[in-house]
Amino acid sequence: MGINSIGMNGPQRRSINDAMVRLAQGDRAAFDAVFSGLWPGLLTFVRGAMPGHPDAEDLAQQTLLRIFFRISEFDVTRDGVAWAFGIAIYEVKTLRRKRFRRREVSAASAGEAAGTDRTPEDMLIESDLHRALRLSLGDLTDADRTVLRPDAAAPDTVSATAWRKRRQRAVDRLRAIWRSRHA
Repeated sequence: MGINSIGMNGPQRRSINDAMVRLAQGDRAAFDAVFSGLWPGLLTFVRGAMPGHPDAEDLAQQTLLRIFFRISEFDVTRDGVAWAFGIAIYEVKTLRRKRFRRREVSAASAGEAAGTDRTPEDMLIESDLHRALRLSLGDLTDADRTVLRPDAAAPDTVSATAWRKRRQRAVDRLRAIWRSRHA
């Protein structure tokens, strides 16, 4: 989604950029112009990046706060709108990572969430990674694949220490195969 697809034309962008430059240089009167210029586009962008997410408006507000807190870091020789949307992209990615780490998406709704949060590019990358992993696992010995299975348990004849060592060696061999193919 580009800037033009969220309804921002060239003159508007220049006006917002000029206001951001003034604000970064300490002109507090430019605050309203920056807010009113960025808010509609940021909200549209975040809603598009997080379709159906109940906290999209909160995330857009958080993004604006981050922009205002960091305005003193803004390089006035650069494009202010691009800088602001760069922050928005970062905030969206951060929220997605937090949700994934917290496992806020239940197993039952994982497919539904994957359809809303993942782009076709993400799904293609994931598919390629799965295929590459299957190929790499195929280059391992049967013993290594057995040791790497998540449900594999150490046989009674092997100590727990020896089993962990076998598993670590199998992981090291898998890592070496992966790197030789995909480095």
